[in-house]
Amino acid sequence: MATTDRSITRTSSLLLVVAVVVILSPSLLDVAGIDLDEAGVKYTSDAVLSLVGIFITARVIDAWSRRRQAALDTRRFAGISTIAFRTLSQTVNDVGRMLLAPVIGGNLYAAAIPGFTPEHHAENLESLRLSNVDPQRQALSGFWDSIDDAKLVADLRVLCADPEFVDRMFRVTAGARRRLQESMADWAPVMVTVPEANEQLEPGWLLADRLVELAESWRSLGIDLAEQRDPAVATERAVGHYRGTILSYRGWLEELQLRAKLPTRGYHRDED
Repeated sequence: MATTDRSITRTSSLLLVVAVVVILSPSLLDVAGIDLDEAGVKYTSDAVLSLVGIFITARVIDAWSRRRQAALDTRRFAGISTIAFRTLSQTVNDVGRMLLAPVIGGNLYAAAIPGFTPEHHAENLESLRLSNVDPQRQALSGFWDSIDDAKLVADLRVLCADPEFVDRMFRVTAGARRRLQESMADWAPVMVTVPEANEQLEPGWLLADRLVELAESWRSLGIDLAEQRDPAVATERAVGHYRGTILSYRGWLEELQLRAKLPTRGYHRDED
């Protein structure tokens, strides 16, 4: 919003200067050697200069009005946008943890994510045990942002050899994509009415696309494993899509948290 305000201010100031110059330009006709009256175009020049001055002045007024209206809309929709950003932030955080849990042994039930039970956690831990993968100790906060990425990728490659794990990840990814799209669909009609808020949904479409690609990668890898084909290429594709999806989730979540004004993420109301 601050960037837009500065842009509008610069444009308004420039137009105002030009308008003043144009409106005062008839005074140049008083310069010796310039006599439009004798040339027979005095009234035409006055009309043209007046028209241009009026046009530029109208643009200045319109720019100022737009700036004022944008500021009013931002204040009016502040509460709605905060609720929307908090909801989306929660959804994106849940989506990311859903993807991470099977690989790090995270407990989605303990994280209070709807739809998960202690049995899901036990199933993830058993899968890690069978593949000789040690669970990671995720962050103590609800954001799981202290994960060893090198171990995450190395463990994922090992787990990709397990057909049951691959099938589980396909179902988890598909479920995460639906959860994300449902949340975005719920808030999209509201976000389009909030100044600049609609732009914040764009990273969501990228994350949704990544989830589609990741789901298809799990499907392809599952087919290769079932048909006993060499899974090397499909494994690397799945790992690559998984890493890209995690990066997209983390990037958008960071942006959403700033706008969600979460008290647990260092937001203070007196800074607003």
